[in-house]
Amino acid sequence: MDTTIAFVRTVGPGRQELVVNFGLLCGREATIAEVDRLARRFCDVLGETRIHAVRTHDMSPGSESVIHQVVADGGGTSDAETLRAICEAWAKECAADRTLEPLGS
Repeated sequence: MDTTIAFVRTVGPGRQELVVNFGLLCGREATIAEVDRLARRFCDVLGETRIHAVRTHDMSPGSESVIHQVVADGGGTSDAETLRAICEAWAKECAADRTLEPLGS
């Protein structure tokens, strides 16, 4: 299983977004306050940003999964690695503050 916390995804010519596998690390969705905290950190670097907290349901007759991710617009910056590091540090802080164990543990 891939346990990458945060990665950069190219979404168009010169456009990138940062994806945080929040649920994998924290076992829950990000709170509004946590997303606001990440947005403020991005604004320190980019000036402005757009961040989405996403819940995706994948289902089939024999399985069900829910994925909690946070996706941030990285703009056209060439400093994607700095933004990825900000995302990873933020997610680790959130996990340390409040983590839920998966059912059946």
